[in-house]
Amino acid sequence: MSEDKEFLNGPFETTDEDIDPNSDEAQQVLTQPASTKQELWGYYLYYNGDNGFTINSYMPNIIQSLAYKGGFYPDTPNIRGCDINNAIKQCNIAWMNKPLGIPVSSMLLYLQAIAFSIQFLLFTTFGSLADYGRWNRHILLIATIIGCATQILPITLINDDGSHWNAMMGIMVLALISYGTSLVFYAAAFPTLSDNLPVVRKARADPTLSSNEKREVVEIWRNHVSAVSTVWSNVGFLVMTGILSGVSFKSWEKYDFPDGVAHVLGNAPIYNYIATVVCGGYWVLNAIPYFLAQPSGRRGKDLPPGTNHFTIGWTSIFLALKEARKLRFLFMYIISYFMFSDAVSTTNQMVAILQGEITNFSAQQVTILNLASAVTSIIGCFFFLWIAKRFKIRTKTNLLIIIFMSALIPLWGCFGIGLSNFGIKTTWELWVFYVWSGLFTAPIWAWQNTMLAELIPKGKENLFFGLFGVVNKASSWIGPVVIAAITEHTDNIWKGWPFVLALFVVSLGILFFIDVDKAKLEMVEYMEQNQESPVNEKNFIE
Repeated sequence: MSEDKEFLNGPFETTDEDIDPNSDEAQQVLTQPASTKQELWGYYLYYNGDNGFTINSYMPNIIQSLAYKGGFYPDTPNIRGCDINNAIKQCNIAWMNKPLGIPVSSMLLYLQAIAFSIQFLLFTTFGSLADYGRWNRHILLIATIIGCATQILPITLINDDGSHWNAMMGIMVLALISYGTSLVFYAAAFPTLSDNLPVVRKARADPTLSSNEKREVVEIWRNHVSAVSTVWSNVGFLVMTGILSGVSFKSWEKYDFPDGVAHVLGNAPIYNYIATVVCGGYWVLNAIPYFLAQPSGRRGKDLPPGTNHFTIGWTSIFLALKEARKLRFLFMYIISYFMFSDAVSTTNQMVAILQGEITNFSAQQVTILNLASAVTSIIGCFFFLWIAKRFKIRTKTNLLIIIFMSALIPLWGCFGIGLSNFGIKTTWELWVFYVWSGLFTAPIWAWQNTMLAELIPKGKENLFFGLFGVVNKASSWIGPVVIAAITEHTDNIWKGWPFVLALFVVSLGILFFIDVDKAKLEMVEYMEQNQESPVNEKNFIE
C-alpha cells in the first residue's frame, strides 16, 4: 500500500460510488455520511475564528482595569478607585468579606483556577459526549454561541466606573469554560470528519487491504487534517493581531491621555472593548460555515456496553493510571508533564497580569506583543524541527532544551522580588519575554506529544493521550491557586516566581532520568504480557 499513490491524492478524487456496498467493511463505512469539501473547509475556518486571542489579551485587560477602578489601596480602604495609569502600584479588591480584600492579581489568578477546575470536572464527567452519539454538534454549537457572546458582552461595561467588575469576572469565567469546551469538542469531531473523507472511506471499505494498510491511510489523512487546521488557527491569530495592530495606530483625541502617551486609539481604554467585539464577531463569521455544512447524520461511535456518559470518563482515567503504573518511564513522564505544563500555564497567566500593570492596560501594546509572539512561535517550531533533522537530535534532548530555556523565564522573574527595574517589570522586558517564549516555549506542546508517543505501547494511544489531556486540565488550576495565595499574603506577585521555577526544575530532573531506550524494551514486555488482556481500552474516551 505504501507504494500505491491512489490514497495519497486529493481527498475528494473518489466517491461512494467507487465502494462495493456488499462487504461488511463497506456497510460499516456507509452508516456515516461522507465528508464534503464544504464541511472540511468549514472545519478549518472554525479554528481560524476560535483562535483564543482575546481570551488571553483584551478580556484580561478589561477585568483588570475594571477591578482597579472598583478597588482600593490597602492604606486607604475607604476610598474606592485605584489609578489605572499607575497600575504597578498594589491595588486590592473586595473579596469574600475580607476586611482589606485581596490584591487584584490574586483575584485574577483565583478566577483562572475556578475556570480550570470547573473545566476539569465537566470534561471528565461529561467529556464522553464529545466522542459518543450525536451530542458533539449540539454542545459545540452551544459552546460557540456562549463563547462568542461572552467575547462581545464586555462592550456593555464600556462606561462602567468599576462597580460591576464582578460581572466581568462572571463573563470571564464563562468565556474560559466555553472556549475550553469548544476546543475539546472541536478536536473530538476531527477523527470522524477525517475518517469519512471519500479517499479514506474507500480505503476503509476495501476488503483487499490489510488492517495495517487501512490504518496507514487513516493516519496519513488524520495528520493532514490536524496539521492544516492548526495552520488555520495560527492564520486567524495572525489576521487578528495584524488588523488590530494597524487600527490601534489611528489618531484618537476622545480620551484624556496621560503625559507622554501617544494619542492613538490603541492607548485608549475603549480599544480593549472594541477589539474583543471584533474577535467575537470574527469567531461568529468563521463558525457559521461549519455548522451549515455538517451533515445531520454525523455521529460518534456508540457507548460500550455497560457504560454511561457520567462514569466512562472517570473509568478511563483510573484504567489509564492503572496501566501506566506498569510502565515505569511512562509514569515518570506523567509526573514530569504534570509539573512543566502547570509551570508553562502559570507563567503565561502571571505575565498576562504583569503586562496589564506594566502597560497600564494598553491594548496597542498587548496587540503588538502578541503579533511578535505569533511570528516567533512559528519560527520556534520550525527551528526545533530543523535542528532535530539537521543534527539528528532526539526528542527527549529537544524537550529538555525547550523546558530548560522556558525555565529561565521564572528565574528572570525572581529578580523582580527585590529590584524595581528588572525582573519582568518593564516594557522592554515584555518584548523579550514574548519573543523568547515564542521561540523556546511555543514548541513545547508539539515535542511533548512526540515524547509521549515514543513512550506509549502500540494500540494504547487513545487511552494515554486521553489521560494526558485530563492531566493538563487538572494541573492548570494548581499553579494559579498557589501564586494567588502567595500574592495575597505577601502583596507581591513576583514572590510566586520561585514556585514556578521549582516546578520547571523538578520536571527537568524527572525527564532527565527517563531512559527512552529502556522504555521501549519495557513496552515490548508490556505488550507481550497484555496480548490476551480482556480490557478493551479503545472503548474509553480520550
